[in-house]
Amino acid sequence: MVSYDPAVGWYFTPQEAAGMGLYFTVIGYFFLMFGYFLFIRFFRTKRRYWFYFSLFFIMLAASRVAYIVYDYFLPGSSGDIAHLTMWKIANVTAWIAVSALSGILAILLFTGETKQQKWLKNIFPLVPLGIAVHIIFLPSEWITDANPVVMGLPVAKFYMNVIILPLYIILLPFMFFYLAKKSLGALQRSFFLNGLGLFIYYVARAIQPVLPMLVDNPTESYTVAMVPPLLILLSILLISFANQYEHLK
Repeated sequence: MVSYDPAVGWYFTPQEAAGMGLYFTVIGYFFLMFGYFLFIRFFRTKRRYWFYFSLFFIMLAASRVAYIVYDYFLPGSSGDIAHLTMWKIANVTAWIAVSALSGILAILLFTGETKQQKWLKNIFPLVPLGIAVHIIFLPSEWITDANPVVMGLPVAKFYMNVIILPLYIILLPFMFFYLAKKSLGALQRSFFLNGLGLFIYYVARAIQPVLPMLVDNPTESYTVAMVPPLLILLSILLISFANQYEHLK
């Protein structure tokens, strides 16, 4: 987080600056992936599958921008209106991204024309979208770090980061692994790499708030600053490889 010294003004530690620089790189790649899936894939094929992918990455970019502001540029109490608003923006957009990803999986998993299959295809993306709407209306006392409940976390951050997010870390990537198991050849490789990339991405998301608890001085730890964004960059690379196969176009 940005600090202030009367002698030098506002400043970041070298570790924080390195981590923030990596996150800006992550955002750049998110925008590249958004443009690729929207303008090269979706506009050419008009397949909703690619539109969901583009929405997934632009929402991840929006979420990461909000997290950068929250983590690095907002000094003061986590309970003030700026922190609360930015936390909600970051998490709402992140869960809209999960909704888009769920839409991708719904298209791949529910391919039948029965009423039940169509119902599942429509309802599956609505669950994370409902979580996003729920976050908007969370009371501030459930979010602020001044009111820890479990594991030093306030109630909303606890059930979002410790209960719900891990469920999706398991559910979404392993659905791609399931599709890989049921497929052959290039499709199998594509599904597997998508699943692996998503798994690494959500693991990075999950460990980001935990890493500072494991070191004595988080603001001066390169591990805390650099491991999560490097894992996210690796996940983007894997997902981009997964969707380069000609048959997917």
